[in-house]
Amino acid sequence: MQARTQFRLAMLENGYWPLLNDCKRPIEKNWQKKRPDRVEVLSWDRSLFASTGMKIDDDLAVIDVDVADASLVEALASALGARFPMLFGFGLVRHAGNVKEAWIARVDEPFRRIPSRRWVRRGDDPDDPATAKHLVECFGSLGTRQFAVDGPHTRNGMGEVVSTYRFAGGMSPATTPRASLPVLPKAAYEQACDLFDEIAAAAGLTMVKAGRRGEAELRRFELDADTEIETRDHGVITVAELERFVRKQHPRDLRCSGTFHDPTRVRTDSHLINWGRHGLGIWDTMTETTWHRRERAPSATFAFLEQLRGRNPFK
Repeated sequence: MQARTQFRLAMLENGYWPLLNDCKRPIEKNWQKKRPDRVEVLSWDRSLFASTGMKIDDDLAVIDVDVADASLVEALASALGARFPMLFGFGLVRHAGNVKEAWIARVDEPFRRIPSRRWVRRGDDPDDPATAKHLVECFGSLGTRQFAVDGPHTRNGMGEVVSTYRFAGGMSPATTPRASLPVLPKAAYEQACDLFDEIAAAAGLTMVKAGRRGEAELRRFELDADTEIETRDHGVITVAELERFVRKQHPRDLRCSGTFHDPTRVRTDSHLINWGRHGLGIWDTMTETTWHRRERAPSATFAFLEQLRGRNPFK
């Protein structure tokens, strides 16, 4: 039995939901709903996919410190740890080959996503995909989310492993029962984002955009058939024309500007165009908002059910 299979079985025994991953990406169909049992996990032993993911379910929550500056990460850990010492005393700290970290614990009230502002170094172009953008995002179980926790994190063009996932202090999902993770109030996750905003501002970083705070709106259903999209490789075309093109050609790396929602977003490589369960999607790489056709918006009934889902049934 391979070491990664032992890790996955230990995760399962400790109360977590293991996933078969290709680096960051889960590869099993219906991974969002199909919880594997011991037999299925054992069947992965022969798989060439060497990474393991963990679904964020029930009361699990993650503080994803997507910050490529060690001093900022350390400052946040110090400030948050002073307020909630249980987080670093009994929670899990995942590394992924660089200074970025993910802090895993439980929460008393499930939520979807809570983000900080997005920050860049002064003078950097926030619309440039190569610019490092610093932010903290907290993820709970009300959104469909998983985090890779073991095995390769990234590979180079030759398929060679560049970095791997590891945990601080030997505490990982394979060694730490889920029930022993600290339960933090939802306010702790909100404070993690607020504290980072204060730290980033004090360090002289520039805020990318003063968007909505709280549980973030990640989808905007505001595109119409005649909305004009300025693409990088095909000029200006309407949403209806773009839909036909994407369905027929299945292009890769199709990009556009953001002038359809913000006249200042003129870089034609700043948004990615894709096709998914909501049809055409235009993903803003700066704000991580995806734009869809107006007709694809969820019904009022669906929105009401989502609100009910977000309530804490134990209060």
